[in-house]
Amino acid sequence: MAQPTLKQLSALVAIADTGLFKTAAEKLYISQPALSEQISQLEYRLGAVLLERDRRGARLTPVGREVAARARTIQQSVAELGDVVRSGLANLGGLIRLGALPTLGPYLMPYIVPVLHERYPDLRLYVREAWADALTRDVMAGEFDCALTVLPGGAGGLHNEPLFEEALFLGIARGDPLTKRKSIDSRALAGRNFLTLEEGNRLTDQVKALARAAGGTLLDDYQGTSLDGLRQMVGMGMGVSVFPQFYVRSEIGNDQAVEARPLKIAGAQRPVSLIWRAGSPRAKDFATLGDIIAETASNLIGGE
Repeated sequence: MAQPTLKQLSALVAIADTGLFKTAAEKLYISQPALSEQISQLEYRLGAVLLERDRRGARLTPVGREVAARARTIQQSVAELGDVVRSGLANLGGLIRLGALPTLGPYLMPYIVPVLHERYPDLRLYVREAWADALTRDVMAGEFDCALTVLPGGAGGLHNEPLFEEALFLGIARGDPLTKRKSIDSRALAGRNFLTLEEGNRLTDQVKALARAAGGTLLDDYQGTSLDGLRQMVGMGMGVSVFPQFYVRSEIGNDQAVEARPLKIAGAQRPVSLIWRAGSPRAKDFATLGDIIAETASNLIGGE
């Protein structure tokens, strides 16, 4: 039996991802007839029907789903051949595609990048933001090499490297009686209105838990789409909210409408981790990157 080619396996994975021949062909930059030919050749070589075609698109047969899953593993293994070579270089492999939470990356990475540039001047670091679930998914899929995240869900196939704990602060409008306090405990927050980010991120989950523990009220009708938008609502006196330490350091220090105070409440911190695929040949590079991030962040936290 002739063996399937990488092109044929990639064609099947593309259809599995999109469910449509047209979209899959566009993703692979080939024509639909060429894509159909790749699938036909793959089915012929394997001696099995992998797809069921109808007006709504293409659906994988049970054996097609199994072949697609194995094809993804083969694709990942081939992609990691380059990682095996890069892992031997002295500049952390030359290129790292790093994912980061929008509530963390923009406020921490400006301190990390100069250190990396000084120690590894030839390193190319591409940083892109995504929410936690997308970071986990994209690291597993190979879209990111590694990712800075919080409270990872323990997905199988991932290595989780704890880096540091980031404190959470209460954001308060200037003139609020709470600004007279040096720190905030749960008793001071009883009956307070809490503003949160929109659903789907882990900081929102933590804010909800803190609000419930303190006897506060969540204003679900006024959810922010970003920390900046949340800060503006706090500044207008709509309620209080919770902000991570590096955001406070970067954005609230010079704000004319909002002040921040440390929270003296159990759970008022978030553990930051670097995740990458378990068994990655570049694990040593990512561990070194994690050490640099942890060292720099800890120095900043200790200096406050």
